[in-house]
Amino acid sequence: MPEPAYANIARTALEQILATQLGAIESAATLVADTIAAGGVLQTFGTGHSRIVTLELAARAGGLVPVSMLAVKDLVMFGGADPGPILDPTYERESGLAERIYELAAPATQDAFLIVSNSGINAAVTEMAALARARAHPIIAVTSLAHTRSAGARTTQGAHLADLADVVIDNQAPAGDAALEITPEVRIGAISSFTGVLIAQLLTELVCRRLLERGINPPVYTSANLASGDARNADLLERYHGRIRPIEP
Repeated sequence: MPEPAYANIARTALEQILATQLGAIESAATLVADTIAAGGVLQTFGTGHSRIVTLELAARAGGLVPVSMLAVKDLVMFGGADPGPILDPTYERESGLAERIYELAAPATQDAFLIVSNSGINAAVTEMAALARARAHPIIAVTSLAHTRSAGARTTQGAHLADLADVVIDNQAPAGDAALEITPEVRIGAISSFTGVLIAQLLTELVCRRLLERGINPPVYTSANLASGDARNADLLERYHGRIRPIEP
């Protein structure tokens, strides 16, 4: 049986990230290491499938403890909002969501933001970036520059995510994300989640190495499914108590 075409697309995307984005990821790692060394937290935010990348960074085995995952669902889980509206997949286009999510999270002045959006155009992510920028939080964007710059992208007003960030990491996804044409009318094979997870893990490694270079032991989770996990994580969680969002099971 021949190799599925997506396997070659994924392999090429990985090579493109390593060939073109390591410089940006290294800059982002320095920014995050500075934040953690100063007692800050990395606030991550995305909507839709971009949440996969933020979840890869937050509250997972081998991941950095001072990472908080913000999401539209926080309005319901922590703000008591009606859950009905957030079930609409177009809700991310609604102006005003970002400010409500930001206020619920109450980030510290020394916190940094990592905002993920393949398109980089919807109100929730662009307004979150604008809020973070106005409050002098450093901002890392993970986005598709091909989509953001595409003539076929849905028209929106104002700046896109890439225009508002201090560091931009291009996930190398094509406009529309689906990278594999099955017929002229059918495209499959979304790539942004695959490259986003790769970016998240590269960033985590480089942040840990930056912290070690400064003589700081990286605050990293041990798997809760190891016998030693809960005890080893308890002290770190106490250090950041009230600063990071719990992740629902």
